[in-house]
Order: sequence, then structure tokens, then C-alpha cells
Amino acid sequence: MLIGSKIINFSEIGSTMNYCRQLAISGEPEGTIVSTEFQNSGRGRFDRTWISPHGANIQMSVLLRPQSEHLPYLNMAASLAICETAEIITNTETSIKWPNDVQINGKKLAGILIESSIKGVNVDYSILGIGINVNMDVEKYSDISQIATSLKNVNKKSIDKDLVMKIVCEKLNYYYFKIKKNESLTETWASKINTIGQNITISFPGTKKASINGKAKKILSDGSIQIILDDKTIFNASAGEISISESS
Repeated sequence: MLIGSKIINFSEIGSTMNYCRQLAISGEPEGTIVSTEFQNSGRGRFDRTWISPHGANIQMSVLLRPQSEHLPYLNMAASLAICETAEIITNTETSIKWPNDVQINGKKLAGILIESSIKGVNVDYSILGIGINVNMDVEKYSDISQIATSLKNVNKKSIDKDLVMKIVCEKLNYYYFKIKKNESLTETWASKINTIGQNITISFPGTKKASINGKAKKILSDGSIQIILDDKTIFNASAGEISISESS
């Protein structure tokens, strides 16, 4: 098994992403995982803080060295791996809020962050960051209790975190090798997206782009989302932050 063949685990670290990046620069082979019980500088998309008590959740970064044409599909592989793992553990259906928030019962269970180094037309490395709420008592955190959940919250009992890690690695290996064989994940991934058909607002944090409103129409082959704007023009977004409009 490529992914997880080597796991470097810390009791505490600043950031698994940063440590994994240093390994990548030093020539570490792909498949290596850096995980931790606690990050004091952990972050999610758009540099947001990821709340995670010591030892409660899975916080890991995976070193990959994909072909450049496979980059758009890393997010699909990761989110599908997490979805399938969560469904095995909880026997509860999962969905994906575009582009990469894995949800159960409409609440966020996991997030994904991907950072890549590209030299010319080639990918030097990609770091796949994964955070999964496993044994976190989400209800103790009033600022996220209405929008987040954990495997423990769903099952009403503590979860074997090592088992979750094992299944995630197995599933991630499965989907990563499908990508390497140029097998499309788009149809399977799109079937989990819960945003299609919704009236949405999409914003672009970290940029000067204005938010836009429209209806999510479909997922394109590269994972972009096609939106019909209020003036009936078509807009294809490859990144952004979606919220469901009140009018939906």
C-alpha cells in the first residue's frame, strides 16, 4: 500500500502541512503521511483555524507526487475516501458541499486542503491535508456546534481512531491509483455533491473578486461547478466558498 506505508506521528506539532512540505523538498517519496494528536498552527482553506482538541481527531498530511493532469482529481479522491470511511463507521449517508466539505446530516465532518509545488509544467509535489472530526464533542463548542459534527456525535459513542485512519488510507490508495490509471472519478464524486440545484452565493476569499449569485447547475469533468447566474449567463467556478441562498 503506497499511502500510509510510512507514517510519522507527533504528539504535537505546529503544522503537519509544513512538516510534510519540508519532507517533500528533501526528496521524501510519495505516500508518506505526517499525522499528529494536536496542531498549534493548524489551518484549513483560506487560512482558517481548524478547531481540534488534543487526541480527538485525525489531522494528517499526505505527500503525493502526481502528474500535473491529475491535480484536479486529488480533491475527489480524498473526499470520496472520507465519505466511504464515514459511511462504514456510522452506517449513515454522507454528502459533499462543493468543493470539499464532507458532511453528515448537513453538518461538516471533515475538510481537505491541497497545496502543490509546480516547476514549469510538472508537479514537484502535492501535500494533501485531511482533518476528520472523530471523537470531538462538537456540542461543547458553541461557535461550531450548529454547523459541525463528528463520528462520535453520529454514533453516540467513542470511535477507534486507528481504525478510521486505516480505512481512510485504504480508500485513498484505491482512488489515487484509479487517478494514476486515468480512470475518471467525476461521476462518482458528482453524485455526492449536495449543492446541485440549489440557489447559491459563491464568494472568493483572499481575492478581490465580488461574490456572485445563481443556481448550481452541474459538475464539470474537472470538478468545477457550473452556475446559472441571475442574469441567465453561465459561470464556471473551479474554486470558491459556497453558501446556500435564503431564497432557495
